Amino acid sequence: MEAWIAANNVIHPVVILPDGKLEKVIGVSGFPTSAVFLGKELQWTGHPSSSSGALSGARKEGRTDSVYPKKLGKVIKAWNGGDKTKALQELYKVMPKLEGSDLDWAGRLDGFMKNESAKAFQLSSEAIQDGFWFRGMQLAQPYLGKGSEYPRVVETRAHLAMMQEKPSYSKEIKGGELFRDAQIMERNQEYLEAVKTYKKIMKKSAETAIAGHAEMAAMKLIDAYKPGYKSTCPNCDRKTHAACAKHRENVKL
Repeated sequence: MEAWIAANNVIHPVVILPDGKLEKVIGVSGFPTSAVFLGKELQWTGHPSSSSGALSGARKEGRTDSVYPKKLGKVIKAWNGGDKTKALQELYKVMPKLEGSDLDWAGRLDGFMKNESAKAFQLSSEAIQDGFWFRGMQLAQPYLGKGSEYPRVVETRAHLAMMQEKPSYSKEIKGGELFRDAQIMERNQEYLEAVKTYKKIMKKSAETAIAGHAEMAAMKLIDAYKPGYKSTCPNCDRKTHAACAKHRENVKL
């Protein structure tokens, strides 16, 4: 999950319940599985692309158009397209022409986008402080385009510029990119390739924060006997993803 969050720049809350109780309640038989609750009562469960009964009827009767006013179309398109800077610029262009409920919507969007930028800048700062420079840069960049009008842009740009002056910057960023790739490999159960990538980080970005993270991540996979795991092998542990004796790769750092 951490790999997916990092790869997709997710900044909304993500909750993981590791004990499997929720899956039992919902009746998960495969992924993805969605569920709808009314209070504590389960109303529907199944694949998100299918539904039946009352839920199906509600979906047919529901709105298929955007809930936002058409005059804010360019704003929503830019935001959903990932261009956060352009989204706010488009909002400020159209706001003087709006009135009534359209202006109310614009005001709510203004507050929402600024709140999202504040969270992104905070997470960016924390990621860099924790030694994940590349991730930190990724989190902030969508809000730092030319002419950005978000709060704290000047301070954030200054902080990132200061980081770029550090001697280890290039190694941290290149190592961070590889770390992201390795995390995706882990998510795809390519554990041996992930360890090899972590080792590459340790070598090419030696004596950096990201190299330290890579070493810990590699050791975690090795200690769990994951390199060599095959999902099709009946003897490999499908719960822990530990490779069986036949497929286990003895990797050394």
